[in-house]
Amino acid sequence: MVDCCGLVTVKNKPVPLKSIAVEVSVQGHVATVSSTLQYENQEESPLEAIFVFPLPGEAAVCRFSAKIGQTEVVAEVQEKQKAQEQYDDALSSGQQAFLLEESDESPDVFKLSVGSLPPGEKASVSLDYVTELAVQADDSLRLCLPAVLNPRYQPQGSDSGSDGSAQVSSVPAGSVPYSLSLSARVSSPHPISRVESNCPLDPLNYLNTEKTQATVSLAAGHQFDRDVELLLYYQDTHQPTAIVEAGQASAKPGSLMGDPVVMLSLYPEFPKDVMSSLTSHGEFLFVVDRSGSMGCPMHNGSGAQDRIGSARVEIH
Repeated sequence: MVDCCGLVTVKNKPVPLKSIAVEVSVQGHVATVSSTLQYENQEESPLEAIFVFPLPGEAAVCRFSAKIGQTEVVAEVQEKQKAQEQYDDALSSGQQAFLLEESDESPDVFKLSVGSLPPGEKASVSLDYVTELAVQADDSLRLCLPAVLNPRYQPQGSDSGSDGSAQVSSVPAGSVPYSLSLSARVSSPHPISRVESNCPLDPLNYLNTEKTQATVSLAAGHQFDRDVELLLYYQDTHQPTAIVEAGQASAKPGSLMGDPVVMLSLYPEFPKDVMSSLTSHGEFLFVVDRSGSMGCPMHNGSGAQDRIGSARVEIH
């Protein structure tokens, strides 16, 4: 079972965290979160370190890199057994090596073996992931960074718990020896009403007159002593939106990353009489008109329904 998160030794003891920088890019209902964490081995002997990172259940890792000293490695997807063998071979020959894998205990936890961390050496770990933002009862979108990612560090020989860390979502003020910087850029087809947080924020900065783009940051000097929650509020939240993203210029045309993609977001508001007739939950079917032919009549006779109208009747 994963007891400790962040950078830890093979004995599950935390390596001291020095700083955290998080950049968030929000497009409608989806966020890309880029985290960079700086660590330092303050012990007198080398440490074989493992980076343990919990993710939201719906998140997908899209980039990972780690740097120790002047050596930087960007993750590459390989078959699990082959990757493990290459990692072991690199360590046995004295080379620096990194191995990122999904935890056996939980599919929502990723583990990175960063090899040997020399005494006094610093390690920088960067992880990017994409996640859908959860819709709240007040129509806001919620993004949460869990404080459990960064347990408090206690040097060898000090009095600690069974695993040397405190697994809580809030710790006493002043006891966290690192700070968190977080900046978010929000873009939406609909105007952004406001951004709220359980932590102090700098004023929301709108980037255009339509208020569809804005930036916001945590107030300077924030200590990561609690979960950080951001709540985003849009105008006209129940109107469908579509966001088009161009393919990467460096990717091969026709490939997954080379073609443009469209993200369609639907957050319908149902009539009160419909909702009141439901006991606790209901099944809803959505018909999406994705081609011009759906607006054509079923046949040339008089009174013919259009195709999308016919589909609605069939579902009922």
